[in-house]
Amino acid sequence: MDDFTLIIEILEDIFGEVKKHNPHNGQISFDCPVCSYDLKGLDHGDGKGNLEINYKMGVYKCWACSETNYTKGRIGNLIKKWGNKTHIRDYQLLYPEDLEYSKNKYNENLKLPIGYTKLTEVSEHDLTAKQVWNYLKKRNITKEIIDKYKIGFTTQGEYKFRIIVPSYNKNNELQFFVARSYINTKLKYKNPQQEKSNIIFNEQHIDWESDIYLVEGVFDMFFVENSIPLLGKVISDNLWQKLYENSKSNIIICLDGDAWDDAVKLYEKINGGKLRGRVKLVKLPNNKDIADLNGEIKPEQILELHK
Repeated sequence: MDDFTLIIEILEDIFGEVKKHNPHNGQISFDCPVCSYDLKGLDHGDGKGNLEINYKMGVYKCWACSETNYTKGRIGNLIKKWGNKTHIRDYQLLYPEDLEYSKNKYNENLKLPIGYTKLTEVSEHDLTAKQVWNYLKKRNITKEIIDKYKIGFTTQGEYKFRIIVPSYNKNNELQFFVARSYINTKLKYKNPQQEKSNIIFNEQHIDWESDIYLVEGVFDMFFVENSIPLLGKVISDNLWQKLYENSKSNIIICLDGDAWDDAVKLYEKINGGKLRGRVKLVKLPNNKDIADLNGEIKPEQILELHK
């Protein structure tokens, strides 16, 4: 299809003001809906236009957060995530094969990285694993935590020299993993090409009858029993729905100390309907996260907002 007018209109309707556009090569840019809006809490974007889309090639990438939040891939997946039913319908009429590609891509059976080895199966004195053991000890992560969460590592492939923390669903099926570098590197985290919004990290261990804690990252999860890491500061629609349908007790938001405004926004989003009155907030000291405090939450830190 030579006329790209409709796809451009769909993208403008979803993402707003165009920051740059080169019709010759089909490259168009917008403010990223993740790092320009959600993560920074801005209502009108940051004006940087980091989300670049090539509608002739059918791909997109955010140059600021693609590696940490996986904001890259096929346009079909981008429209499915951020568009409404009309956008998806119109795009499907144009490029039905792209939406089918995106659907198949994220339904593939995920596998642990090549060379993944459970750390509990390797001696602390093993030269290959010694750096991993030392790194985790410095972060106060015990053998019990390592065993419970099946923490491993690999020295091979694209995830080499990274600690691997797998996540399994309630049927004990691998749904995601986080790969954290244990050596000095610019890119600390590297995630697989799976859509994060479709998973409940740590679902295998969640007791929906008890208090559930929402934390930012996987390393926070290690120190708080019955916690779900958001893998960021924003809740996915899938997790919100699961909490609404399944949680029977309190939901306690425990973000980093410097993310209080994000925690309040999250509170205001989910404290409604049958969840109203069961959503609480933990107020941590500035520049501290729950891992820094080894999961110690004092009763006076648990707050309920009244607005």
